[in-house]
Amino acid sequence: MGQHYLTEMVIHVTETLDESSVRAAECDLCGFDGVVEAKHNPGRNHILVVTYDTEETRMINLLTPLKARGLHAQLVGIMHTRAVGR
Repeated sequence: MGQHYLTEMVIHVTETLDESSVRAAECDLCGFDGVVEAKHNPGRNHILVVTYDTEETRMINLLTPLKARGLHAQLVGIMHTRAVGR
């Protein structure tokens, strides 16, 4: 039983998203392999925080579901990484 890591990544979306669109993007991200959680702060719908398992996916892959929606997004940076036991 080793450790693995969960990382919180900030993603900036260029487009202005209404509440419905940002919720749909969060759902798409949550359905992506390795993603544990996707959320935004109300009023800042262009910034998403995604928590993902670094053994399940690479950070660049987090853009895939957003690009599939036709959104222009970029990785801003890592907020936090924590080790969790299996």
